[in-house]
Amino acid sequence: MALRLPGWDLRVLYVALLVQGGVAMWLGGRGWFSGDLLHYFVARGGAPGATESLMEPHAAHWQLTLVLFYVVLFKLIGLSSYLPYLAVTVLVHLALVVVAHRLLLRLGAHPLAALASALVLLTYGAGSEAFLVEAPVALTSSMLLGAIAVLLLVRNDHDRRSTVLASVLLLVGCTISLGGVVAAVWVGVFALTRGVWHMLQVVALPAVAFLGWYAVWGRGSTRILLSREETLQVPESAATLLSLPFDNVTGGWGAGPVLVLAVLVAVAYGSRRRPLLVQVTIAGIAGATFHAVVSAVAQLPYGIEQVTTSRYRYVVLLLLLPGLALVLDTLVTVAARRFGRAERRPAVALGLVVVALLTTHAALGQYRVGQSVLSIGDLTRQHLAGTTLAVAAGEKLLTDAVRGSYISGEDLERLADPALREELPDLDPTERDRIEAENNYFVAVTGDELELAPPAGVASDSFAPSLLERAGCRSYTATNATPTLVLTSYLGTGLRFRGDAGSVLTRLSRPDEDVRADPVEWRTTPGAWTYVATTAQLAELSVTFDAGGTYTFCFGD
Repeated sequence: MALRLPGWDLRVLYVALLVQGGVAMWLGGRGWFSGDLLHYFVARGGAPGATESLMEPHAAHWQLTLVLFYVVLFKLIGLSSYLPYLAVTVLVHLALVVVAHRLLLRLGAHPLAALASALVLLTYGAGSEAFLVEAPVALTSSMLLGAIAVLLLVRNDHDRRSTVLASVLLLVGCTISLGGVVAAVWVGVFALTRGVWHMLQVVALPAVAFLGWYAVWGRGSTRILLSREETLQVPESAATLLSLPFDNVTGGWGAGPVLVLAVLVAVAYGSRRRPLLVQVTIAGIAGATFHAVVSAVAQLPYGIEQVTTSRYRYVVLLLLLPGLALVLDTLVTVAARRFGRAERRPAVALGLVVVALLTTHAALGQYRVGQSVLSIGDLTRQHLAGTTLAVAAGEKLLTDAVRGSYISGEDLERLADPALREELPDLDPTERDRIEAENNYFVAVTGDELELAPPAGVASDSFAPSLLERAGCRSYTATNATPTLVLTSYLGTGLRFRGDAGSVLTRLSRPDEDVRADPVEWRTTPGAWTYVATTAQLAELSVTFDAGGTYTFCFGD
């Protein structure tokens, strides 16, 4: 019996998968462990003395299955190599592309439309954080299970066996991340095409399990911090997230809303010609909208950049992929009817040029994300290396994480334990690493009362009268708009102040070692007492205020 080779579209897809897999490992391999994975290691059973139960929420996610998987990897390889963890993320991404392509073909999409859509997801540059960093596997693996569930229902015409399997897959997805809830909405809306009872059969198990977990363990982990003004911005932010992926893949010239509108038009046009594809497209729109709204509610307090972060764009693109395939299928069908063989050749040539341009754009997007991955990985390594020196010197951690950071100082402090040194690669810490780590985690600016040791010295040319190096409280008037004072610390020091500043910049340095940290900004409340402290030894702490006026300083307790 002759061996049957796959069609041209499958051969193109397989080659693209191999190339993209290699590129992802190369670009992502220059990064390092995320703050999430380091936290799993020290708090969820990877290291001795884990402090969190497997059922406890992580940033509002139920991650039982994910953490159990990571614990196995921790026991096998520790944190000595990053590549195995990255490989899992890359494989999940490639599997998602294969399942999405198979699903689109099952839904009746033209082979060219299915291939083009799959390649868009495969190479998505602006969303490539989802497969260049290990952390987003929590989202992508949940969505993979959802995509498999849809494929099972389509392939087996929603029979009892596929319904049960889909329900179990969604349950597992919910124990990986909130992406499982998004997947359940996606699959549930699709199952609704067979009636409410069928939908309940698909989503009841994961829904009851997730709500039960939330009632017992998850309620204490809320991420809803919206102000009244931010609440009004949720619809606009969600709409931005919905249109950005299409805008990204077309070159970023504002085509996102147009393509979303094209999907809606194609739904109406193709309801008879491609009924299954239209059904999954509608379900995908519902899932993407749910995901966009939840992302806006959770992340808008941290800025629109967090709402539209790379991994969230990837999820939206996946959910809208049937809609993209529907648009492309409509275009291919219309072109096939209206153009003869001779007229198609210029169209094919033009299509190849467009593909080359879009591929180049995707590659540049991946490269930019890869550079960010490299930078964040270097920062994590630097902070861990510096923390090992600070902890070894007996310095006390004061801050878990500065604003905008994903790295937990408490996790780094636990990783600095000499007993875990063999689990980590050689970090070769330097004094520059130490001062940066101290500036982020061994300095605190807070309204909460802190134990303050008097400074060994105080220097400033920004206040009148001149600052006196003595304990007690006294008022001073700033002589410029951004006054600065410098405290000298032997074994730690601090001060208490009250003034007009809405923020301060802190910066540690060791002139004898010729090292100086990058400044860290802290928000303060004008008119309220604010404590500034550091446990860094033999260092100078510079404190710069963002406003002039009169300040009261208290040195020591």
